[in-house]
Amino acid sequence: MRVFKIILIFLFFISFSFFQIVIEKTKKISLRELLLQELMYFPSGRFLKEVAIEYDNLLSDFVWLRAIQYYGFHLMLDRKFDYLFHIFDIITTLDPKFGGAYHFSSFSLSWDAKKPDSAIYLLKRALVYDPFNWQHYFDIGFINYMILKNYEVAGYYFYLAAQLPGTWKIAERWAAFSYGKSPKKEFAEILWQDIYNSTDNKQLKKIALRGLKMVKRERDLEYLQKALDKFIEEKKREPTSLLELYKEGYIDSIPKEPFGYYYRIKNGKVFVAKR
Repeated sequence: MRVFKIILIFLFFISFSFFQIVIEKTKKISLRELLLQELMYFPSGRFLKEVAIEYDNLLSDFVWLRAIQYYGFHLMLDRKFDYLFHIFDIITTLDPKFGGAYHFSSFSLSWDAKKPDSAIYLLKRALVYDPFNWQHYFDIGFINYMILKNYEVAGYYFYLAAQLPGTWKIAERWAAFSYGKSPKKEFAEILWQDIYNSTDNKQLKKIALRGLKMVKRERDLEYLQKALDKFIEEKKREPTSLLELYKEGYIDSIPKEPFGYYYRIKNGKVFVAKR
């Protein structure tokens, strides 16, 4: 049985080598068609894992090279990445701790292939096999923040990344920024306050103070907008100013804008103005 598996691996490599020669020599079929045909020779990762024996890392490295070729070709030509997830699924099945493959797939699948959910699927697989690698948590947070706009989930994963050894120092700040844009702004306030209290770096303290002010601004805007919406719904008109909201009892006070600007009303929206 062991000899049979070794023969299968040998034939797998030979088939790809032969196909590469065809790619180099043929003039009748487009390179795109050849690459798509080549992917027909990629069985599932589970099958390759079964026959690879102790050579699974070697086979994973080989498929990794093919992935780079596939990605580069489509990046330059047509930006179609139909099989990109399949290739990275094979790589990470063969080598579940291949950190570079997970990191690269997180960006190429999310931005180029427009499949952020597939990228997160692979990254969560990475967490099963390498739960103390901060990069996986950070990448999940980054996809949620930049693409999915799920700021609460982003904050959660950035925070987890910040707790692990060797992480980027900015991970906690990313967590605070994310929570500041989510409904759980109290978490952002806690994180910014913690950053401020735990450092003697004046620049970092300045960043933390700005973060605290941003959280206050976001809370003020939500509070005022909610009151404004209620006023318009009940009065069937827009108030002349925030002062009218206060006088009519819709708000307890007019909050002070933390950066020295002013809150104003226009077209049913509360916004920040310089005067």
